[in-house]
Amino acid sequence: MYIYDRKFPVAQPLLEESPITSRTVGRIAYFPDRVDSKFLERVGTISAYVRANEGLGESKTEELSKKLKFLSLLPHFTVVSGKDAPLTPGIMDPGIYDRSENYKIAPKLQDCLKDVMKRANFRPIKVALVDLTKGRMRPEFAGSFDHKQQVFVASVAKIAAMLAAFQLRQDLRFARRMKGGDKTLAELFASVRDDWAATQRDPGKLVLGKGARIDLKDPKSPQLENNFGPRWPLAIEFNRTWETEAQLWTIADELLLTKEYEALNKAKEGWAAAVSKGAAARAAAWKKLEEANQELANAKLTKQPQGRKKFDALGFWERLGITVAGRSDYAASTIVRDLGFPYIASTLIQSGVYDPRRGGGLWLGADYGPIVWQGAPAGGDAVSATAGSLAAFMTLLAQKRLVSPEASAEMQFLMEKVPSVHFPGYGSWFNEGLVNGLGQRAALKRVLSKVGQARNGADECAYIEREVNDGKGGKKLLCYVAVGLRAKVDGSTLQQLIIELDKCILANNGLKPEHGGHP
Repeated sequence: MYIYDRKFPVAQPLLEESPITSRTVGRIAYFPDRVDSKFLERVGTISAYVRANEGLGESKTEELSKKLKFLSLLPHFTVVSGKDAPLTPGIMDPGIYDRSENYKIAPKLQDCLKDVMKRANFRPIKVALVDLTKGRMRPEFAGSFDHKQQVFVASVAKIAAMLAAFQLRQDLRFARRMKGGDKTLAELFASVRDDWAATQRDPGKLVLGKGARIDLKDPKSPQLENNFGPRWPLAIEFNRTWETEAQLWTIADELLLTKEYEALNKAKEGWAAAVSKGAAARAAAWKKLEEANQELANAKLTKQPQGRKKFDALGFWERLGITVAGRSDYAASTIVRDLGFPYIASTLIQSGVYDPRRGGGLWLGADYGPIVWQGAPAGGDAVSATAGSLAAFMTLLAQKRLVSPEASAEMQFLMEKVPSVHFPGYGSWFNEGLVNGLGQRAALKRVLSKVGQARNGADECAYIEREVNDGKGGKKLLCYVAVGLRAKVDGSTLQQLIIELDKCILANNGLKPEHGGHP
């Protein structure tokens, strides 16, 4: 049953003041057009945003920010077969890579996808499909001809910040074990900051673009005290404030002035309808429009500042949840601020989800606010990805191999749309497409998703589980990853696309469309 009924954002142009017209609309006000096309090479294996929570004088975060001048590979660790291991692209192969440059193509699945992509309305979409039905460690990959093309992906790139947040927590936990569990958090944080600063002096750790070091820009340094303390003195855990989903919706609505923008949008629609009517109707509609504009102006001066104060008081976990769910670009900007661009970039590179040898990949070099640091180093937007890289990300997530099994389970929780939704945010076009097309026959068991919409395009990456007939009188669980990037205008084309991709998954498992409830 499709239980998540929040509306989707209406596509709006960047760099314009656009009204929020429903629960899920938010203005994207960053500047992804400012990119750096430097090619990434790997050699060898804060600023105004700092919160004054470390006493008078320069904070430890600011001290580290001054030392971090160039992008470097920071020490990261993951869990492999229950044991700690250094994070490298080699151990993060989800099973769909063909050596270092390509993706392994499953012929039968690829042939089906090729036929799907012949439809005119699907041709502009960058598509990747991974069948995990035969086992999560036996993935089968198919992609459109442009699945390695780096493209702008709007809010989808927020999952890069999510990954970096859990990687930071994992690295701190590893450091505590290695450096001695009797250290206080302050001592531990000081030690890891020294480790990060040391990478600036190691030529083998510096990331080069066209032979040159890549300059950093604030925010640079993770705000450890803000992210992990002081509520958790004995454990490395995200700071939380424990609001319910309803309370988070209220705070987000106050910040985004949802009620006022909805009233203004309704008044605009009333005025448009009254233009062709009599003078009395036009006068009444104009009065309502003026009143709505005045209420919005008043709310910006009174209600919104209070909403921002409440939002800023939320814990790191709550703000991360809203960021992943997509409810607020402001939430995303606070997470990027608290992590810093270097930690996000280092995590993406060393996990292999950004690799120029495969055309690039998932990249986040902007904060969804006014700050742009760096476009994708091999070329592309500051907020961008390839369909193939997102398929790899979602496959690793399904395999519970991102950071650690525990971290992967928590990331799944943040991205979940079915059976439950845990934070204010957007739904899933793929989910809606299956439900609208198949009704109860969709039999969805789980959907993990991240959507984005801006610049007249819609994007989604998702992991889907649904129950179908096995053709023998029993049931079978289909498990697959689907990615669609840059569908024109809105998500309606993605809703149509998922129906056809679902048929490909059925065929790849020897089943007919009717076995999956398709007419």
